[in-house]
Amino acid sequence: MFKKILTLVALITLSAFLFGCQQDESAGAKIGVVDTNVVFKECKAGAEGMEYLKNASETFQSTFTEMQKELAGNQTEDNARKFQEALGEYQAKMGAEQTRIVEALNAGFTTAVDKYRAEKGLSAVLSMESAISYDKEADITAAIIEEMNKMNIKVTP
Repeated sequence: MFKKILTLVALITLSAFLFGCQQDESAGAKIGVVDTNVVFKECKAGAEGMEYLKNASETFQSTFTEMQKELAGNQTEDNARKFQEALGEYQAKMGAEQTRIVEALNAGFTTAVDKYRAEKGLSAVLSMESAISYDKEADITAAIIEEMNKMNIKVTP
């Protein structure tokens, strides 16, 4: 009788030990990685922002080309000053537009990543540049692009 009780206690202890050693596959931190460069290039708002900046740049470039042609035959100090002022205004305006677009994209990106992370139960999302190694399944770039494309991110004035 004593041997049976001792055997039963040993089996229960061994079972508890083995149960405690089993690893739960869902335990631990779940991480996603995202290629931010790809997101900003391929999302709808990013493409619209790049197209807007390209068109604005071409418009300003043609204006300055015309201005240079006009000034070529009439090189005065006053004309040179006007040209430099116009160039400075152009650079300031383009810089402000780039900043505005980047800020809108960053805000949308942060919102999309936070929403996706919460919905999928991820502990963290890292940029691919900061991840040393990861499984292909951890790449959530396409999902973030999809989330951003659902948003109304205003990149044009």
